[in-house]
Amino acid sequence: MSIYEQLYPFQKHIVDKFADRKSFGIFIDMGLGKTPISLALAEKNECTKIIIITINSKALETKEEKGSWLYWAEQSNINYTHRIKKDSQFDETIPEVLLINYEALFSRDKSSNAKCALRKNVISFIQSCAGHKAAIIVDESHKMKNLNSLQTLAINKIKSQLELRARKVYTYLLTGTPFTTGYIDLYSQLKTLGYTDTKTQFIDQFCIRGNIRGLLGWQQPIVGYKNIDQLFDVIHRYAITIKSKDVVDLPEKIFINHTLPVSEEFKIFTSEKIPEKTLFKLLDKKEKGQDKRVNNPFYRDIDYPTDRWIAETPAAFHLRCRQLSIGFQGNAEDSKWYDKRRLEQLKRFLIENESNYVLFYNYTPELYELFELCTDIGYNTDVYCGEIKSLKNYEKFSNQSESERLVNTKNIILANFASGSTGVNWQLYNKCILFSIPLYAHYEQGIKRIHRIGQKENVQYHFFYQENWLDKAMIKALKESVNYSDEMFQSDLVRVQELSQE
Repeated sequence: MSIYEQLYPFQKHIVDKFADRKSFGIFIDMGLGKTPISLALAEKNECTKIIIITINSKALETKEEKGSWLYWAEQSNINYTHRIKKDSQFDETIPEVLLINYEALFSRDKSSNAKCALRKNVISFIQSCAGHKAAIIVDESHKMKNLNSLQTLAINKIKSQLELRARKVYTYLLTGTPFTTGYIDLYSQLKTLGYTDTKTQFIDQFCIRGNIRGLLGWQQPIVGYKNIDQLFDVIHRYAITIKSKDVVDLPEKIFINHTLPVSEEFKIFTSEKIPEKTLFKLLDKKEKGQDKRVNNPFYRDIDYPTDRWIAETPAAFHLRCRQLSIGFQGNAEDSKWYDKRRLEQLKRFLIENESNYVLFYNYTPELYELFELCTDIGYNTDVYCGEIKSLKNYEKFSNQSESERLVNTKNIILANFASGSTGVNWQLYNKCILFSIPLYAHYEQGIKRIHRIGQKENVQYHFFYQENWLDKAMIKALKESVNYSDEMFQSDLVRVQELSQE
């Protein structure tokens, strides 16, 4: 049976309609099957050589892992040989399917004169494509934000060299979030797909620049976008965009907020001036103090008089504010919790609502506390972050019958947003906890880990946040599909400081 024969009707429609495109973007929602669609396109075009460029975790998956790249390649009516990154020994045989992660495309040898020198195994693969029909599949193509990044340069170099050797070359860019910081992210992807306008022309037509004194016009930051309908007309010349609700009847998404009042620590940390009587209380002085506002030594330095985590730069201040809103300061090696109300709130919730959850967090100090909390109250705890990919409880659950799953509760996956928001499918669970607020780039992908094809139940998302100006601003940014940047943080901070002086 071919890959095409195993597709859903809407997936077959995409393959049938766009198989003749030599370069095409599959910018469809997470969970709609970009992997089998792209391989079915290669299959239909009789590509006997395929290079798949993906994130590291997906490059490590074997053909035994259902839904993986190599699993689907095995379903093809074309007999592909392949090799995966974690093979302990590499022979001289060049595979028909080269599965590789972004970072392994190019050499970091500084002695090379080339701006982007491809690795030897990539060069060998390109040379082996002479006389073949070849496909380049770029997974998570939103990583190609910058035309001059080594990753983008390497991909375009592979494409140009294949076009010199192969009989025909097809290029497919795959992403569920084609832009993560703004529409400007689209330019390099569209350029790879054949868009002809220059970046200056793209910016002039679709971007709004700022007006910072002292900067030349081309140096001004992009602060907004215009002509959005025309922009999507351009996108649809080179790619298809589909949301899951348009083609698949997925269960409902339910969002539930769990809020806490603003902590005193957050107020003090973000206030440049405070009442003298408040300062005296913080310093354990015997004097009562007055209502007049004075300079606050805890501003940007909650651990005053030490300066362990002093926020000296705007970016550091943004980071420390995000952390203190959760309740802590520090990093993996050294951290301190000042406010454990959110942890206590989560503990009560998990005890009172026993079920199976995927929990997303941002920082390592969160993981330390969350792991101890979950295990202490009897949850079977998996961890998915960085180098730790332990999913034995979820795997056990996935191998059980429906009747066994009904009584197998109190399982939880603790997943770092950066690691767990892409490349994994956890749709056997239908409840997700967002313990701390992510950036949009991770949020949009993260919530699709359980809301995708195969999900049978309504999906619940539990948002835990503090009702301070930062958390509210970050949630607003999520709703507007933009990354909450350092610049946005600074603007909000100035506004809040001005209001506090009135």
